[in-house]
Amino acid sequence: MTSAWHRRGRARPARAASMNRKSFSRITWFRRHRKAVVSSGDKKMPNGILEEQEQQRVMLLSRSPSGPKKYFPIPVENLEEEIRIRSADEGKLFREEFNSLTSGYVQGTFEMANKEENREKNRYPNILPYDHSRVILTQIDGVPPSDYINASYIDGYKEKNKFIAAQGPKQETVNDFWRMIWEQKSAIIVMLTNLKERKEEKCYQYWPDQGCWTYGNIRVSVEDCIVLVDYTIRKFCVQSLHEGCKAPRLVTQLHFTSWPDFGVPFTPIGMLKFLKKVKSLNPAHAGPIVVHCSAGVGRTGTFIVIDAIMDMMHAEQKVDVFEFVSRIRNQRPQMVQTDMQYSFIYQALLEYYLYGDTELDVSSLEKHLQTSHNAAPNLVKIGLEEEFKKLTNVRIMKENMRTGNLPANMKKARVIQIIPCKSPASDLPKQTSPSSSQDTAPLIKCHLDSVHEKRAGVHRLHQCFLHRCTYTTFSCISFSNQSFCCCW
Repeated sequence: MTSAWHRRGRARPARAASMNRKSFSRITWFRRHRKAVVSSGDKKMPNGILEEQEQQRVMLLSRSPSGPKKYFPIPVENLEEEIRIRSADEGKLFREEFNSLTSGYVQGTFEMANKEENREKNRYPNILPYDHSRVILTQIDGVPPSDYINASYIDGYKEKNKFIAAQGPKQETVNDFWRMIWEQKSAIIVMLTNLKERKEEKCYQYWPDQGCWTYGNIRVSVEDCIVLVDYTIRKFCVQSLHEGCKAPRLVTQLHFTSWPDFGVPFTPIGMLKFLKKVKSLNPAHAGPIVVHCSAGVGRTGTFIVIDAIMDMMHAEQKVDVFEFVSRIRNQRPQMVQTDMQYSFIYQALLEYYLYGDTELDVSSLEKHLQTSHNAAPNLVKIGLEEEFKKLTNVRIMKENMRTGNLPANMKKARVIQIIPCKSPASDLPKQTSPSSSQDTAPLIKCHLDSVHEKRAGVHRLHQCFLHRCTYTTFSCISFSNQSFCCCW
């Protein structure tokens, strides 16, 4: 028995060594295989995604080898709690859910996009439309590769090909872009990027600032331009000059200007108002809504998903972001590009569910007030009281108030429960008093948007009189923000 035990004891190191060698071989093979896949030039799988300029290639996030998890629809009444759970630990569960999405590359090929004559038409060589869902332009006589544009049909909640997701036009593709607008009978263009961000071109200006310009066989003239705090509305008269002048059409571009260079908007409110305006201006029998950012996958995908899931909330009283993103990635790869965009979708849906649409036309204001004041027999709180109650239930993001909660800054608040949200524009230049190690920022104030201008004014919250310790700070803010009027 003793010898048998010793024999087993001697055999263990041999088996362990054998297993280690096999494991090492598998790891080495996996690393080599992964490197080969990432560096592959296979036309079926572009390498990576994101909006980087130079050779415009973006690295794909590595996926878990265990395979994707299954995520189920969320009833709307559980949405707030589910978002709270997913947001814990700095959004750990949101990242896990996002990383469980399939890339969609296995579902299609990119042969047309990878043709030599079409490569210059792609803003990013690794962000390409599938062959099966790409928008096909009418062939121009004598120009063989003239049917290609980097754009894909995308379904809405129930409506097939409700959208066209496109890259931001390049100088070389502006004519093709307007030809697509005309041929697809699109009446709305949604633009989700600025022309330049971080000093890099994200989109070529494909419209005239004023007057009229001709792009290929399409004449575009500016009819109107309205600049609002979160977006700009431009209206164009568009006419085809091919084979005689065709009847002109009205095309409206809605340009969302509040998406920051990094990350996502601070609040989804501006995006929800923007989306409502897009819906209201789109004619009933128009062609697909053309949506573009720079690459046509990140912000573009985010906008499309919010629109679709809002329709789902009305129809089914549930939210299924995971399934819908997976589905549209089979129409254009990498739609919704980052976990931040993915969680922003949930934030927008929650904002819409909790507070709904609060905008009113001026013409309907009087009727709304009369309805709100009329008492219903079975309701204790109605109308305006209910609206105000919603305001008191607005969720406070504690991470946005860290600066105001610092011990050195607490004495500057007259009411310690009222402190400003963190915002880059609300920071003061740091100044240290010779007699104190405490810097002067922040004063209890925040920037407020006007209807036409972002951060148009500085508002002091609940501080009816200046504390002695904030007098110098207030003087500083008046000069640093060029404020010449003070309202109490």
